[in-house]
Amino acid sequence: MSLRRDLLAIAAGTAVLFVWYGLAQAFPWGPGCVDSYSSTSGESYAISAGGLIEAPPGTWTTPAFDERFGGRMVTLATDAQFCWILSAPRSAYDFARYFGLHAVTQLGVTVLLLLVLRLIQAATFARRMLVVAAFAVAASIATYGAMMNWMGMPAAYGVGEGFNLMAGWLLAAALVDRIAVAGARART
Repeated sequence: MSLRRDLLAIAAGTAVLFVWYGLAQAFPWGPGCVDSYSSTSGESYAISAGGLIEAPPGTWTTPAFDERFGGRMVTLATDAQFCWILSAPRSAYDFARYFGLHAVTQLGVTVLLLLVLRLIQAATFARRMLVVAAFAVAASIATYGAMMNWMGMPAAYGVGEGFNLMAGWLLAAALVDRIAVAGARART
């Protein structure tokens, strides 16, 4: 095991994930299927929101939810729709902050991928990738499956993001494996 190879693998894997998720924004599924509304565009914020329902706090959520997330995560109910609305100050979407935190999350994923690959390094490459694929499927189902159920996320978004996650993890894992795990096996 070489610290230098591991650090190189982590840097390369993080870069692959960072670039992959940037490219995935252009795919017609996942983020590509999301409608965007702006208060300055003249479009109605509540998509076809006829018959708004005025409901006291706690009607669609719990009082604890409203107390904890009120003003940042709210719900909107109409006669035909239920919406989760997430809001944050515009400063939270500063590009430098956004990309910095995104890089940190992808760094975390890459470190965990390296640890998993190290734990199973005696297995063949195909088996190591199969294990990574199983973890990626589990992460996709746990995240996007729950959001499709609980938040009513459209399947095109949830399945698309799940695919993006799985493909990104496999690309990064293959590179990390090539640099750190296969390289260590070749030296022994």
